[in-house]
Amino acid sequence: MQQEVELGAQALRSERADMAVTFFQSALQKISLTDPFYDHLVHNLLSSYMLLIEQLLKHGDTTTARDFLRASLTLEVRGQMADDSTFLRRFAGAFQSLGLICFQNGLNEESVWCCRKAISIYVAPGSYVNLTNSLAATGGRAQLSDFTSEITAEQLGKHIFIACVPKSASTFLKNVLVYVTGYRDLFAVYAAGQAEHEIYLPTLREMAHANTVTQLHCRASDANIHLMQGFGIRPVVLVRNIFDSVMSLLDFYNRGAFRTSYFRGDWPALNEDTKIDLLIESVIPWYFQFVASWDLAERQKRIELQWLTYEELVADKPAAVLKVLEFYGLGAPRRGVEQRIKQIESEERKIRFNKGVTGRGKSGLNQQQKDQIRRLARYHPSADFGRIGL
Repeated sequence: MQQEVELGAQALRSERADMAVTFFQSALQKISLTDPFYDHLVHNLLSSYMLLIEQLLKHGDTTTARDFLRASLTLEVRGQMADDSTFLRRFAGAFQSLGLICFQNGLNEESVWCCRKAISIYVAPGSYVNLTNSLAATGGRAQLSDFTSEITAEQLGKHIFIACVPKSASTFLKNVLVYVTGYRDLFAVYAAGQAEHEIYLPTLREMAHANTVTQLHCRASDANIHLMQGFGIRPVVLVRNIFDSVMSLLDFYNRGAFRTSYFRGDWPALNEDTKIDLLIESVIPWYFQFVASWDLAERQKRIELQWLTYEELVADKPAAVLKVLEFYGLGAPRRGVEQRIKQIESEERKIRFNKGVTGRGKSGLNQQQKDQIRRLARYHPSADFGRIGL
């Protein structure tokens, strides 16, 4: 056995991968699981498989490469190194590298296999970068097991999730839903401020068992979609007339919100027209990306969602709330919802309405500014912007 190990190591160093695989496979058949060297030998075999697969793909032999890939995916750390985090990290890292090799050679489904294998062994900081890229390339769906082994799908709580543009009465809607359902208010991002509101996996994982209501200004990024797929989240997508959004943002920033923006150093010194131009050029494109991303996710059937507009919400608040509850398979008497709304409206800090009216953009923006906003739609010709007044 020792001779076979040495010959395998020599073959691996000289990049004779097929011989290295043969020697290490033979040596493994002669060694006990309790031997201190067992897991190291398995790792050597994995390294040999990886080199062999890379060589086969380089020569165009995809079929044989897939066969060896399937064999590599059966390898496990089962000996004395099973509790050694450093060794497990290296072992998982080999599968991450193998996944990248597959990805670079157009074997996207196989790349997903490798990423999932690596995550099942040891979750490293870059694990989900590779998995997200591979899943996006295949169009495949994420699984709960991609993100946690601590909870099953049957143990998941109910998650009401409002994906919303800023200044769309989303805080009001969230608070009503928290009051009506009794669910926990879950802030599911790492931080707000200048940060993009991407779903924060540690928080989602920690609260997966609970019934929650979440409100996030998030686009349908691949990472967000995969987390929603994995944790069974179906979002309500809340939008608003784009022209009115500009005027509401202007008021919002003028009242102090500019301090959380990237233009906080100069906002107070700008005149109103320049502020509006800044919003149109720097902030409003995000709104178009928001709508286009969720529109595409729905058309590609990556996620089930429900659209809701600010205008619907303002016109009949109880009806809008009941529409959201129905989407989640929940119910409540209209009178009870109306009472909760009155209760929240009595607490101004929980409303976060600015003017609470529609049509302000029609009079507040000049024709040039309106045309500038409309031109942004040309970058997303397949998206339905009728929802935001275009």
